[in-house]
Amino acid sequence: MRFWQSLARAGSAAVTGRRLRAPILGTVALMGFACAGAPPPPSRLEDKARLDVPIAICRKPLSPGDLGDGGAPGPDAYFSVVFPSFRSFGAPLGAHDPDCVGETHGSGVQGTPGPIAAADAIIVPGEDVDVVWLRAFQPSADRTSEGPLALVRARPSEIDVYAVGDYHGSPSHSRFTLAKLGSTRAVVAADDGCADVKVGAECESTLTLYVVIGGKLAPAATSPAERIRYGTKRNLGRLQYRLTTDPPVFDKATMTVHEKLQVRDSGEEDIRKAEGDRVFVLGADGRVAAQQDSLWSQVPQ
Repeated sequence: MRFWQSLARAGSAAVTGRRLRAPILGTVALMGFACAGAPPPPSRLEDKARLDVPIAICRKPLSPGDLGDGGAPGPDAYFSVVFPSFRSFGAPLGAHDPDCVGETHGSGVQGTPGPIAAADAIIVPGEDVDVVWLRAFQPSADRTSEGPLALVRARPSEIDVYAVGDYHGSPSHSRFTLAKLGSTRAVVAADDGCADVKVGAECESTLTLYVVIGGKLAPAATSPAERIRYGTKRNLGRLQYRLTTDPPVFDKATMTVHEKLQVRDSGEEDIRKAEGDRVFVLGADGRVAAQQDSLWSQVPQ
């Protein structure tokens, strides 16, 4: 299963002016009038910086003891900036312990949470911010983990957190990539449930798109990445339905997922094929809407 990243790049603009010819006294008077009454022209460079560099919602100063090899913060620094109640690895967090903005992430926990290890901090580096998943809780015996999903930047003297959400998925087969919908930062979380599937077994892999909305990393859309299901049909016997997808493509305010659906008989011969694009559009309210149903909706239940 492949996982992907598509980053949007912004351009730059230049402002040109016109030289005015006037007598010296008139020029001085005009200059004085301009300085007194006319506001300075807007800085497009600053506007771009506001889009590219978000405002931190949580911050933690770093001491030399927080830094590991190469000067990078250790996993405990990421846990401590997101969870103020975190003290050390080897001990659990409480299911109702709030994160740095007051939200809780242990809603699915059953029983006493287990101890946290350094390996529970999943850090995916980006060009300017990193994606961090803190596997703080194991909700049940289904071998999944739950915890904050955050956009974080590690600086030489501090860690800044820009957005926090929640993710629940496979600790072994979850992958995260950064993307942009126009100027809106996004994260694609892929839970590859078909990674270890046995021959003849059914499985589901899912993509979840998160977008940054006011300091929150909010789930905005989901789409199947791969699906396998079996059924029977008169005169054909046992059938396999399989959906696969190409890497999602990001363009301005859209994400496009190209889907391919195959139906095979017991002899592994294709008896039907279909493919098409599924387009997701980012609205002004930050919500992402699918313009088409998935091809998987055509598969019998």
